Amino acid sequence: MRELCLEGNAIYLAEAAEKYFPYIIAWRNDPLNNRYLNQPFLLDMEKQRAWYRHYCADPTQGLLVVVDKQNDVPFATMGWTDHIPVERICITGRLLVGDRRYRGSPLFAEATLLFAEYMYGAFGVDACYAHVVCENTPSIRYHEKYGFHRHQGSARFPDELTVNGMKQVEYVRSKEDWAAVRQTVVRRLSNG
Repeated sequence: MRELCLEGNAIYLAEAAEKYFPYIIAWRNDPLNNRYLNQPFLLDMEKQRAWYRHYCADPTQGLLVVVDKQNDVPFATMGWTDHIPVERICITGRLLVGDRRYRGSPLFAEATLLFAEYMYGAFGVDACYAHVVCENTPSIRYHEKYGFHRHQGSARFPDELTVNGMKQVEYVRSKEDWAAVRQTVVRRLSNG
């Protein structure tokens, strides 16, 4: 088991662990959430545990659960895959706000800030890629709001452009792209 925990003011991001599995399973099986996920089956505890065994053995990926500190409520996930340390890149994603009360909330914005600070800081990447289903307008807006833009030229991760029959667009955000929007994010959070 991994032990990563990122502490924010109102939230923290904790490495996925078995105590969060019931939340993750419910969120991923919710039909409204599932329509844009690359999960073509219903998730159950057995499948989640099998995924977790593989996850713990794979140093190229991470999954964090976002928790509201005041209410001790897990409400979202975010993470990465395909970390290539020598190139200082990864794919960020696994983005799911399972508890709809937190969508667009200051707590989710704080989680986004904390996650980006970690990725470009201690984790040490220079660029984060993301793959978004073409019809997922809310996710596209989210990514663009936080500094991502459509990747121009040949896809860096071409296998991600079609997943389980869903067409996806590749986005990228460099460390400089993040720096360009960071102050706006911080200001928005402080105005609350």
